[in-house]
Amino acid sequence: MTLAARLGRADWVGSFDRTRSRVALMREFLRRSALWAGETGSTEWPFFDIAGRIDPSARIDDELVQSIAERIGLQQPVVLDTLTWALNFAVLSDIRTGLPDLPSPFEPLMLMFERGGTFSLDGSGHIEVDMAAMARGTVEQALERAPLDLDGTSLDALDAG
Repeated sequence: MTLAARLGRADWVGSFDRTRSRVALMREFLRRSALWAGETGSTEWPFFDIAGRIDPSARIDDELVQSIAERIGLQQPVVLDTLTWALNFAVLSDIRTGLPDLPSPFEPLMLMFERGGTFSLDGSGHIEVDMAAMARGTVEQALERAPLDLDGTSLDALDAG
């Protein structure tokens, strides 16, 4: 429920004053998603149900998802899917011990949402954060990236830069 509360407080409209940190957070999500894809043997990447690959019974209540969907308004389906998968992962983390020792896969996206706005996918395979389009790249490219410091001060410094 902690994650659901965070999503309830997120700024779904956003602005362009935090684009740099939001793009960096999306890149960090791609890196973490690549780690989890490798761990779970998933051929889907970067947007997939990590919890479903580990334990298909780890599911968030559909009514909660519907409530969040109503708050965020019209978005691309991948945004709502990703929110659902993040909530499923939170359920998994609550009901299961012994998960792989990997960083939380959806935390960068949750921070990106909290910093304002969402993301979209364009027809050419790019991910758009605000008006910045970034290539999805490959799993291998994502794994080569250095981890991003998710501290608020570090993220603010990116935006000031």
